[in-house]
Amino acid sequence: MATLRKVLSFSLVFSAVSWAADPSLLNLVMPDARVLVGVNVERILSSQIGKEIGSQIQQRAPDLQQTLQKTGFDPTRDLKEVLVATTGKGQNGPALFLIRGYFDAAKLSAAAASTGLTPQWYEGVQIMDSPSQSKGAFAFLDGDIAVGGDLDQVKAAIERRKHHTALSVDLASQVSSLSDRYDIWVISMAPLSEITAGAGNPQMKQASDLAKCIQQVSGGVKFSADLELAAELMTHSETEAAQLRDALQFFSGFVTANPQNPSGLDPKALKLTADRKTVRIAVLVTGAQLKKAYEAQMARLNHAGMPAAVRKPPAQETGLTIQSSERDMGTVVLPSSKQ
Repeated sequence: MATLRKVLSFSLVFSAVSWAADPSLLNLVMPDARVLVGVNVERILSSQIGKEIGSQIQQRAPDLQQTLQKTGFDPTRDLKEVLVATTGKGQNGPALFLIRGYFDAAKLSAAAASTGLTPQWYEGVQIMDSPSQSKGAFAFLDGDIAVGGDLDQVKAAIERRKHHTALSVDLASQVSSLSDRYDIWVISMAPLSEITAGAGNPQMKQASDLAKCIQQVSGGVKFSADLELAAELMTHSETEAAQLRDALQFFSGFVTANPQNPSGLDPKALKLTADRKTVRIAVLVTGAQLKKAYEAQMARLNHAGMPAAVRKPPAQETGLTIQSSERDMGTVVLPSSKQ
């Protein structure tokens, strides 16, 4: 299982891109799906940022090569697109993970079997399942699609190869628009209060209180020379939209007022507007800033992995600066966690 976790973790690093979502994946989602997250790994890896990060990871993770050889799967080469679908009914609602790429099913299944997963056949498809994990099943369809989730959902997806899911007109339209525009995209037609229902974490409960007015969420991340992020939060009314905008602005002000980080965040830097029932957020992070943040994170990981006797004090970090779009008013400075 550790081997598969390494592959999955490495894959998720690149799970972030989309030029028009693949219909072959959309056809397999559950009919009552209300939350979709799409990722086109192929496009992010072809971007300037993706090439840089991919090169850095290949150079700094030589131990991963053994895992890749064992499974025959290299995410930087074989992973193309990821689609996550869920009904949005609570934190542990039904969910599917759909992946398009090139798979050596025999090697991957053998690696799974060596970790204790057991095979079973359903409608001519081999499913690898873990009885001890509720969402530990996966299967390969037609050589270029993998599906994972709980056993019932995987079986249902296999059945939908013959009876495709037809998304609602509204949802299909949003998927088409967002997946064409962004490399990572998300659509939630479910109220956030439903998704966060039953959260046991006190911080999640606070977020749930704030999310009660949010009925729909859409947005994405685009990778080019820089990283652009945008989100739209739809509420019930103009009054709620204004209240949500003010709450987010207040949160920014609270972070700025933190005595330990007096200049940690400039609330004027964020592009945050309320237009009728919708709150819009936009942020731009330059490629240089992303590279700096990535290198700082890798340095921390490398330092943590060294024997205590040979560790050197880490270099002083100034944090990550996030610059908003041209129409915005400033920058956001995220200080180092050690300040």
